[in-house]
Amino acid sequence: MKKVITSFVAIAFLMFISSCEFNFSTANIDDVKMCTSINDNQCSSDNPNFSSGTSEIFISCHLNNPPNNTEVEFAWFYYGQEKIAIDAVKLNSGHQIGTLNLQSSFSRPNNGWPIGEYEVVITILGTEKEPIVKKFSVQ
Repeated sequence: MKKVITSFVAIAFLMFISSCEFNFSTANIDDVKMCTSINDNQCSSDNPNFSSGTSEIFISCHLNNPPNNTEVEFAWFYYGQEKIAIDAVKLNSGHQIGTLNLQSSFSRPNNGWPIGEYEVVITILGTEKEPIVKKFSVQ
């Protein structure tokens, strides 16, 4: 009788666990850099200060160990009198494995970049991981 009860409890526990939706991912982001030009989808050095005449601003990072179809969002913001969303780009890892070089960019507006503080928020979507926030300025 004990074996039957133990088996029943074990099966019920496994059914409960399998019905829960886990957002566990081994994916992580590192080596976040900003620049004005890229090679192999990466900034060679980090320069978070730009002039208002900069034609295009890039942000790059490594996405490590992504499961299939991992989505990463790059959300661009400007801090004027309040935080203003500029743009958001979503990239998908597809079926690639290992470390992926990701990048996003934003071109200068017609009237130039407004002087001030900005940030890019990099989020691995569908996970509980804290987003990476990279601040930069235009002077």
